[in-house]
Amino acid sequence: MISLDAASQHPLLSTLALILLVYVCCLGGVLAVQLALRGHTAYWLAAAGAGLFLLGTLWGRGYLAGGVTFAFASGGLVAVIFGVALDLIFGPPFKPSTGE
Repeated sequence: MISLDAASQHPLLSTLALILLVYVCCLGGVLAVQLALRGHTAYWLAAAGAGLFLLGTLWGRGYLAGGVTFAFASGGLVAVIFGVALDLIFGPPFKPSTGE
């Protein structure tokens, strides 16, 4: 029987996936900080969550134990989701622009 495992056959594939994941997380963190500086204070929680996720994802591969890695990565995701949800629920009210 032949085992089809993409990570063992092509280690470059998992490395590229990690690079893409880190890029998207950094981009989301920068966007969260920009929105937080514009007055959406709940996005500070999302920026901190992106940092926690990056900490768990990058350091978790070689330095942290498995449980700590999972705690950082999942805690970061939960913080990002709660930050966005809090801004959608309690964010500043929409102000329509004046015509003239």
